Amino acid sequence: MEIIPANTFPIAPLASSLTVRGGIKDSDLATLAVTSPVAAYVRSLTTNASRAGMQQCLIRVADILAPGFLPPSMGRGRGSNGAARFAKVCELPFHQLRTDRLSELRAELIRSGGAAASTNMAMAAVKGVLQQCWKQNLMDGDSLARAKSCLNTVRGSTVPKGKQLSKLEIAKMFRGIAKTENPAASRDAALLAMLCLGLRRAEVAAIRLSDYDQTSGRLIVRGKGNKERVIFLTNGSFSAVKDWITVRGTQSTDALLLQVNKGGHIVGSGITATSIYSALRKRSADVGLTCSPHDLRRTLCGDLLNSGIDVVTVQHIFGHSSPTTTARYDRRPEETRKLAMGTITVPYVACLN
Repeated sequence: MEIIPANTFPIAPLASSLTVRGGIKDSDLATLAVTSPVAAYVRSLTTNASRAGMQQCLIRVADILAPGFLPPSMGRGRGSNGAARFAKVCELPFHQLRTDRLSELRAELIRSGGAAASTNMAMAAVKGVLQQCWKQNLMDGDSLARAKSCLNTVRGSTVPKGKQLSKLEIAKMFRGIAKTENPAASRDAALLAMLCLGLRRAEVAAIRLSDYDQTSGRLIVRGKGNKERVIFLTNGSFSAVKDWITVRGTQSTDALLLQVNKGGHIVGSGITATSIYSALRKRSADVGLTCSPHDLRRTLCGDLLNSGIDVVTVQHIFGHSSPTTTARYDRRPEETRKLAMGTITVPYVACLN
């Protein structure tokens, strides 16, 4: 990709000023979006997770298209220079990419050996930027169509990550939490109970008290793409949330799960998805386990399928757009597959020697 200080990207001074550690701030992203289709595309995404993911994809793409153009990576997290690197990506004139270069990009992404899903996500980020370029009249419709045709989806799959937790392991976490004499224990038990119902951590963090019917257990969940679905809290999950609401008491905020400071006092502000992740990792480590929020989501999928619940119903509970996505969450042990294969009869007859 030819690197030029194009007039359509007059943001070099801002890019050089973004030398702070950590990720890019929303205010900086808004400033970049005024002149950059790259930033405008990222800012159009509806969740923080999708914004962060596509920023990383575009940084990866830029390293392939323009080697040496971005400053060297200083790692991830608070000590990273991700903001400066992404701001430099915003200077690249994606609308000037030739179709042969896009085809080479696709081939290079495949050759890098990553999973098909990662490759497709990177190409989706490029197509999103190209679409934004078209919206800003930087390229015509025919050029956009030809460019997108060079980024066809890669087929393939890998062995899914994650694991299935046993009922004993989940009970062990609840028992460990119960030993803590702090309001945080009741809150963490409630968030663990909701994660056991297949909710994403971002969904749990976003739940409002007004979303929950304390009598029927009916809960409105807001998932990806602002799609709402309804689930019901029953037995242990109903009791865990009921106990937390009692401990929570009356607060000015409508957030269901609240922060608890080091002194054990409830703070009137909601918790974040990152806090939920940290809380679960700590609670599982306290009892000698390693567990992520998505492991609990995968576990529920296997439990429901083992119980004979059809995949379409599980799809609706999980808030997936396709049952194919739901099937990818199945982490039941191989013994389950072995038992299923045992039901198949092959009418083999031994050959005479």
